[in-house]
Amino acid sequence: MSSNYEPLFTVDFKHDFFVNGIFAFLEVKPTGETLKIIRDYELVIRKKAGSFSIHFPTFFAGSPNSRNKIISDKLNLHFTLECTDAHFMNYTNNLPNDIQNKMFLFQNVNKNNNYLHTNDFVTEIDLIDFRDFEIPYFAKPFGHLKVVIDQDLPIENFIKFEAPSLYWRYIIRSPHLLDYSGLAITNKNKNIVFEGPFSVTLPNGDPALSFVSPNVIQQKELSQLTWQLVEQFNADTNSGKTIIPNLQHPNHKTISFIGTDYNIEGQKRVLDIII
Repeated sequence: MSSNYEPLFTVDFKHDFFVNGIFAFLEVKPTGETLKIIRDYELVIRKKAGSFSIHFPTFFAGSPNSRNKIISDKLNLHFTLECTDAHFMNYTNNLPNDIQNKMFLFQNVNKNNNYLHTNDFVTEIDLIDFRDFEIPYFAKPFGHLKVVIDQDLPIENFIKFEAPSLYWRYIIRSPHLLDYSGLAITNKNKNIVFEGPFSVTLPNGDPALSFVSPNVIQQKELSQLTWQLVEQFNADTNSGKTIIPNLQHPNHKTISFIGTDYNIEGQKRVLDIII
């Protein structure tokens, strides 16, 4: 008798930096022991962008099969996670500056929801020293996923990353722009004004002007915000002549931070956009 396959569990990878909310840069690889379990139980791994799932046959060893039967065996499945995006750290919140010997450990220990991490988003708490892990790794992986197949395991499970909310700092360095007087950066309606200008010196010694957003802005793959560079700005009337109608946004692949000690209201990271 041929079998149909039903989901034993699924894991969706999410990241609110991306427009569609899907984090499609994780490769999932079962360990050797888990591969043996998958073969023994005739399970099937199915992968697509941003998720993977394990399915079981509805007919196994000559008898009808069910999810409850597999749950009763309390299997432990292990998977190595590799991140294929080298810029991951540039757009992910709640991570320490030094992760030299750290890897993520995701597991279904939270009985109150279907997150495979401690809080609503992945944080530093979910990092461990890979050298202390129960399964030896000779080289540090991005992370490890441990799934215990028991009655508390939901069918749908999630790993969710958060994008940081940071101050934006525009650095005006082009000589022809510095010749304008009364420079300011505002939104289209000119009712939101960046703080500044502040005089700064670039690492190569060139003078520049900086403007800092009045509030933090959540980093996004595609932002709907529009900022303008204006001259002869009048703060009393919120008026000025637009020089650049749509300033560029930070590029997560080329994020720069000028000055390691630069700090605004407790924020250690300020996104710099050089114009």
